[in-house]
Amino acid sequence: MNFSSFDEFLDATANDDREFLSEDEIYKFSETACALANSSGGWIILGVVREFDDALNVTGLSNSNLNINSLIPREIFFETQVLDKILIVHIAPLNHRLKPLFVNGKFYRRVEGVNLISSRRSAAIVAQDAQNFSDEPAIKFYLNPESLEDFYNTVINLHAECKNFSTEEFLCRSFIFSGKFLTFAGALMFGNIIKVHAVLDSPTEHAELEARNLWDAYKNILPRLVKKLSPGCSQAFQEIFINALLHSDYHAGNQIDVLITNPPKVLITNPGTICSDTRNHRLKKIFSLSGIFREGRTLDAVRKFMPTFRLEEDILNFRVKALLRLEGFSDLNTPTIL
Repeated sequence: MNFSSFDEFLDATANDDREFLSEDEIYKFSETACALANSSGGWIILGVVREFDDALNVTGLSNSNLNINSLIPREIFFETQVLDKILIVHIAPLNHRLKPLFVNGKFYRRVEGVNLISSRRSAAIVAQDAQNFSDEPAIKFYLNPESLEDFYNTVINLHAECKNFSTEEFLCRSFIFSGKFLTFAGALMFGNIIKVHAVLDSPTEHAELEARNLWDAYKNILPRLVKKLSPGCSQAFQEIFINALLHSDYHAGNQIDVLITNPPKVLITNPGTICSDTRNHRLKKIFSLSGIFREGRTLDAVRKFMPTFRLEEDILNFRVKALLRLEGFSDLNTPTIL
């Protein structure tokens, strides 16, 4: 964003959604940013007042170095430029996965250039639209009955009320089906459309495991991989493994690779680029319902175990890599974990 003058900015953005605020109206900034982000994005201009006849009165700011980071929710991407003591802020529309965004418990959106506080019903509709955007029906895929039965038993042990649901109601309430269609999240969890490939590769032995859906990877592969690890390392391993299952971009690729080598370390690679939130909200809800995922876990156990840990992006190949040193193996040359 680089405008040489305020007049140039006005000409270039004449057809965009713009909100002009004086310095005294800074209290409106957060709700306006939220409303624009929940809609199609737009501009906030601080230091300009729109008069009753739509004339613009340039008042400027007493502090042109005003820090607005605290006024913009961290989910929103924005850019700023200062022109003659006028602060211009471009608010990008939210990624569909992050909608709806609330500020102080309220859901704002833009309608004909005005911030509106919308009802919970409106927010629910936006959330449903955002969810459906990344979860088209998986018409051609089937459910693995063993994986689904194990999931059902896990859920009813955690949520006894689910025993009273009919099969159809359970599948819909569990986000596996939407009406009569299998969801993409359901196909990922209990179908056969992905591959999680785990390999133990030591100087004397080579052993492999493979899962065709996320539930099988979580229930059958993960326990075998962490069996010999120390408690802290086991927690870190599980967290990074579940993060890969949940945050992969399964439209970019369908295989997650887990390679354990000697000296003891694990390299996990998954399709996609780094994503701060899940790409599929139904998938996150399935994980939560079964106790796999807890909100607010952001690789804390990994960083506690290994403070230098960081995810690495391979932009050219659309892969995320995570390398973790292992602790607790007595003998990697005996591949009993597999």
